[in-house]
Amino acid sequence: MANPFNYLQFATGDQFYDRREVRKDLFSRFLSGQSNVVLYGPRRYGKSSLVAELVGDLEKAGIPCVTLDVVKVPSIDMFVSAYATKVYRRLAPVKFEFRKLGMFLKSLRPKMSLGPTGETGLSFEPSGATVGPEALTEVLDLPQKLLSGKGRAVVVFDEFQEVKDLLPNDGFERVMRSAIQSHRNVSYIFLGSRYHMLRRMFTDHNRPFYKSALTVALGKPPFEESVGFVETRFRSAGFDIPRDVAARLVAKIENIPYFVQQLGFETFRLVDEDNRKVAAGDDVERAFGRLSGLNRDLYEQQMLAFSAAQKKLLIALANEPAAEFGAAYRARHSLGLPSTVNSAKAKLVENGFIELLDGKCVLAAPFFADFLRRV
Repeated sequence: MANPFNYLQFATGDQFYDRREVRKDLFSRFLSGQSNVVLYGPRRYGKSSLVAELVGDLEKAGIPCVTLDVVKVPSIDMFVSAYATKVYRRLAPVKFEFRKLGMFLKSLRPKMSLGPTGETGLSFEPSGATVGPEALTEVLDLPQKLLSGKGRAVVVFDEFQEVKDLLPNDGFERVMRSAIQSHRNVSYIFLGSRYHMLRRMFTDHNRPFYKSALTVALGKPPFEESVGFVETRFRSAGFDIPRDVAARLVAKIENIPYFVQQLGFETFRLVDEDNRKVAAGDDVERAFGRLSGLNRDLYEQQMLAFSAAQKKLLIALANEPAAEFGAAYRARHSLGLPSTVNSAKAKLVENGFIELLDGKCVLAAPFFADFLRRV
């Protein structure tokens, strides 16, 4: 039986649930070209799935979209090459005059390639030894120039916070802000998994992107909608899961969309393996235990990379989420001085292991928290 849950790819189509209002609002904004958007929230909350659905909506409405994952272009020359290639292939008019490229991209040279089935493709590579602000500006302006004031387009930058490493001293951010603020036919979506860093880029008044985009925070979906989603997925495969069991599954995984899919997948698999058609509460517990065990080697490797202070804080929060780390809390968990705890917290938050939710510090991954409670 095909498993009705999916956690290995973006959740799209009938795998996608909730986010209807924000999806509708963003679609309306981009359709009218009103704003750029930075979409932030904790990891595994469905940002990429939401954007994938939104891109599908926009493409159907005749608005072409270009998506670039910044984490895959870890140098400035790789960025300009990949971005120029993607933009040209998606936005260049069918009858675009090739010679015009020389007017748009003086710092890049085109390169023709032949695919395995005989098709030709055009890509770009830097023509000089280094890529500076002028060359970067040329590339960033390419979408607007290709549109020539006609039509609209949307560009998506995933893992956008990684641009900090492309040029020193916020250089990339300054050049990009200067370039795109004059783009009237292109809107931009910025998202990333290190959301505390991403949020600072757009809300810190000392950063170049301060107030340059509408900030949209993505929280957890309504609990009942997640429960209903689990019920619907089981039924779509001819199986059943009682509402209280579906609620147990969602609560067990703290209503985090990615993990709802993952635990749903494993729970369904156990029921199917037993040749049953109805899930029980024990299936949820068994599935959770199996998934937690599968990740044990990964978690042990992660623990080796943490400092002693970080390890202690992670174990403390796995057992007792906290809003503050007062003297009593630090004593209970042998955490040491406030400065040591705060330094460990800052690093773990920055790297996405700890989230700040409802005023408390909690571990971002329920399976990791379960692993730590078993120490």
